Amino acid sequence: MTDWIHLTSGKEFSRLLYTNPVCILSTVDSSNEPSDDQVTIKNCNRDGPTSEKNEPSTHINLRRNVMVLSWLTATNNSGRFLFSINKSRYSTELLAPQRSGDKTGVEFSLSVPVKGMEELVKDVGSISGRCCCKFQSNSTSPNGEESRIRTDPPEGTCDNLSNRQRKKLRLDTIKNNGILGLIPVPLGYAGSLERSGLFAIKGTVAHLRCRTYAVIGPHPSDNLGEMSNNANSTKRPSIDDDHLLIMAEVIDAYVHPSYWNPTKLLFCPQQREGEEAVSPYLTFFGSQTFGYVVSSIADS
Repeated sequence: MTDWIHLTSGKEFSRLLYTNPVCILSTVDSSNEPSDDQVTIKNCNRDGPTSEKNEPSTHINLRRNVMVLSWLTATNNSGRFLFSINKSRYSTELLAPQRSGDKTGVEFSLSVPVKGMEELVKDVGSISGRCCCKFQSNSTSPNGEESRIRTDPPEGTCDNLSNRQRKKLRLDTIKNNGILGLIPVPLGYAGSLERSGLFAIKGTVAHLRCRTYAVIGPHPSDNLGEMSNNANSTKRPSIDDDHLLIMAEVIDAYVHPSYWNPTKLLFCPQQREGEEAVSPYLTFFGSQTFGYVVSSIADS
């Protein structure tokens, strides 16, 4: 198994975000953690691959979810960054819970996907974790073993369907079975999932452990009408009435060695002479169209 590079400095953390990569943002609601030293998370309350149950992933009081994040940027060279998130998202409930004195300090992770993971990323963003579990049954694996459950409709099923019908069929399949290839793994593949339940996604090439330190904008439960009367209110929309601006910091990170230039501290595919080409990681143009981050800098 490849030994991941453990990054420890703020400058290294920030370099992972310089190019605004597409990220899979992972959250765990661990407000009432079990007392066991080792946390085992049941991904889905499904009886099997064809179950019609539609519940979020829960175990005791842990709830796991993922979303796609592309509106983010580094704000300094010490690992701090910000991102915009719609207040209606299920992840917002976990990242910015109903606040008393602006509760922050919520931990989450970012995983950076690469070329070849486009469909998985689209599937993650196609459905809300509020209505179903995005993970397949028994998909948790310390060594990242693949699940055998298919989420694609059976061959020939879509032959005579419209694009809208195809999309509905795919969403129904995801609701019932979860997303193929969406496999939780420990950050940097370092042993077992930690007690907090925080995790990364298999196949991604950078894992960032992050923590919120400020939430700017009114919480969904706040009364915008009342706050609009106070011109100095810090809870006024910083972007618009639909989005929050979350300030966060990277507190730990791992990167696959094929994507880190240790000399220049750059997060980019390292094309070494005589070795197979490394897949570029993803950025986002919009309209479900991805770009790829490559490097023209030879590894020295």
